[in-house]
Amino acid sequence: MKNRNNTLLVDKINSTSKNEKIFDFRFVFPGGAAVTLSNNIIKVKLEENERTGQYDLEQALKSSILRFKPDSVLVSGGIDSSVLAAIAVKESGNVKLVSAGTENSEDSYYASILSRELNGSLYNVKITEENLIHAVKELKALRLDTYNIIMGITEFLSVEKAKEMGLKRIISGVGSDELFFGFQRHKTMKKEELGAFREYRLFYMPALDLWRLNSIAHKLNISIAFPYLDDKVIEAALSKDIEELAENYDKFPVRSIGKSLGLSGKITERRKKAMQYGSGTVKLLRDLSKKYKNVGEFIKEI
Repeated sequence: MKNRNNTLLVDKINSTSKNEKIFDFRFVFPGGAAVTLSNNIIKVKLEENERTGQYDLEQALKSSILRFKPDSVLVSGGIDSSVLAAIAVKESGNVKLVSAGTENSEDSYYASILSRELNGSLYNVKITEENLIHAVKELKALRLDTYNIIMGITEFLSVEKAKEMGLKRIISGVGSDELFFGFQRHKTMKKEELGAFREYRLFYMPALDLWRLNSIAHKLNISIAFPYLDDKVIEAALSKDIEELAENYDKFPVRSIGKSLGLSGKITERRKKAMQYGSGTVKLLRDLSKKYKNVGEFIKEI
């Protein structure tokens, strides 16, 4: 992953299976950066550099996907994974779509719409009490904290399904929210704070979402990649004016790509819903934890 000065922040972000060298990462401070440590948080202020022009985001995503040669995509029916799926199916042909959600969950509903629009093959895991508890046990064995266990349930069951199907190379839409200001928090921030917050989130991603997903993929012996975190995709995102992105919010560039790829308004205009809610995981966890003080206590007892 590189910053806008083309300097490497993290030397590797994609997990590989046991048949390949397992992922690793180290933090590499960019040249010319001012580095401070406060309350155990590393802060990196990047040297300002003139941008070299607009990059083609869609082409960058396409190149990243083609290089990885995926056989499957983790989908939720949200715009991020839907765009990756549309490109992968169009460019690579026989790519499977894998999703997970409780019965009648919003994500499962939209994933089915996506598969019909792409004429693709969707393999949806119905999340039940039994396989949720199974996933929690497997995630606890990875020594993840409660937050990452909750976040990882849908991911684990989806990747496990891919493994059962004999799939080997899967892609995820992680990273788009960070690049294109898709979180609710972005809407409450001052525009002048957005750039620094984006760089902070990207810098720490190997220790956050990527750590969880890479750990799951390695445990299940599947290679996983994150096209939105490809160097060229990041460069394309950083080449866009923050004022323009902040004016639109909600990942306007990605939604535009979705429209250009022929996805319907049901997909391109679907509002963001966090994975743990869209999949119905949190609701099921709350239902199962009624005998306990909270969801955390329930997870601890499993």
